[in-house]
Amino acid sequence: MPDPRPNPDMSTVLRLRRAIGAIGLTLPFVLLANVYLFDVPMQESISDFFYTELREVFVSAAAGVGLFLVAYEGYCREPDEILSDRMVSTISGVAVFTTAFIPTLCDRENCYQPLALFDRLIPPSMDQIQQNIHFSAAGLFLIFMGITSIRLFTRCSVADYGSHKKRRNQCYRGFGWTIIAMVILIGVVKIFLPEHGKIWDANWSFTFWAESVALWALGLSWLLKGGTMAEQMPFLFEAETA
Repeated sequence: MPDPRPNPDMSTVLRLRRAIGAIGLTLPFVLLANVYLFDVPMQESISDFFYTELREVFVSAAAGVGLFLVAYEGYCREPDEILSDRMVSTISGVAVFTTAFIPTLCDRENCYQPLALFDRLIPPSMDQIQQNIHFSAAGLFLIFMGITSIRLFTRCSVADYGSHKKRRNQCYRGFGWTIIAMVILIGVVKIFLPEHGKIWDANWSFTFWAESVALWALGLSWLLKGGTMAEQMPFLFEAETA
């Protein structure tokens, strides 16, 4: 008789997936809740919350996702495979760690104190390098999360999978392309329409909302992979076991 108890290794993988999904999905809501409930100033981007009272929230969320991604294993590497689960998750984890510990620049007169260690170690002449490292790491993290959703989450351990997996794959691709579209949108505005971008950020927090859409798509993708939606909507999705 087969053992009815759940596989502890698979249970750990599912918890990791759900944790990553929960952090990605809830971070923008937590920041907005503090803006509207506790008068924390609204910021132009999620990274800018580093220089508010919510620094610990931003750093903890980014570090938590980074730790989970570095620990995540996924599928075993196939022969001649370049972007394996392990490689993509490790690169993504290192990238999001970088966004947490190399913050964006503070362009105000009074920044939230104390300044980060990186801010104190790097001279003002290298400020632009710091900014470039931060945004490049954030973009790399989101792009690899999009690739994870489009290419890796859609894999299956069996050749002939059913309609439930096909529905999940449609969702994964939709979430992944949403993430990549938001990265491209932010990049195009920052590089080719910088003046418009500054106005949009000042008036509507454009970058914050574009990043939030990407994080919501990321969170939903990982929650789906973690079987959360299978528990809530079993008539649409089966639990993911691979």
